Amino acid sequence: MSTDRETVRSYDMVAAEYAAEAAVMPEWVATEIDVFVTELGGSGRVLEIGSGGGRDALELEKRGISVRRTDISKGFVELLREKGFEADLLDPLTEDLGDPQRPGMPYDGIWACACLIHVARDDFGTVLGRLAEATRTGGRLHVSVREGDGEDLSTHGSAAAPRRYAETYWREPALRSALTGAGWIVSDISRYVGRPHDRWLSVRASRA
Repeated sequence: MSTDRETVRSYDMVAAEYAAEAAVMPEWVATEIDVFVTELGGSGRVLEIGSGGGRDALELEKRGISVRRTDISKGFVELLREKGFEADLLDPLTEDLGDPQRPGMPYDGIWACACLIHVARDDFGTVLGRLAEATRTGGRLHVSVREGDGEDLSTHGSAAAPRRYAETYWREPALRSALTGAGWIVSDISRYVGRPHDRWLSVRASRA
C-alpha cells in the first residue's frame, strides 16, 4: 500500500493538533503556490493530495483555483468537513482519482505538498503515474519530498498514545527519474530548508 497504516493512524489521532501547528504558511510553500497559480493562469481545477488541515487549499482558492480536497487520513477529512468543506478520503495508489464533480474531465493540476514523503519508494512511481493519468496534457504538478537517503521511522507521542511516521527520502537524480518515467516533464527542482536539518526538494512539472 502507498502509505504505512501506522502513519495514517497517527495522523488520525492528532488531526486537529497537527492542523493548528501547520496553520502558518512557510515562506517556501507560499513561493511555490505563487508559481503554481501563475503557471495555471490563475484558474483551473486542481486535485490536492494530502490536504491535511486545509491551509494550502484555502490559499489556492483565494487565487482563483478550484480545489478538490482529499486525504488518506480519515481524521483530516472529518476535520475539513466539520469546517464546512467538501473533502474525500482517498488513497492515490489504489482508488479512483476521477473528479466526482466533473466525471470524465481531467484535472488542470495536482498539488501534493509535503505528503508523498509517506509513500513507500516502490510505490512512488506508480502514484506519480496515476496522478499523471488524471491530469490533462500540459497540466501542472507540485510535489515536495524530503531530501536525503533511505527511509526513516520516527516515533512521537506517549506510551498511551504513540505516534509513528514512516518517511522516504529522495535525491534529485532518482526523483527526476521517477517523475519522467511516470509521464511528467520536470521544469525545476528547488531546494528549501524549513526547520534546521529539514531539507525539501520541491518539484515543478507539467503533464507530458
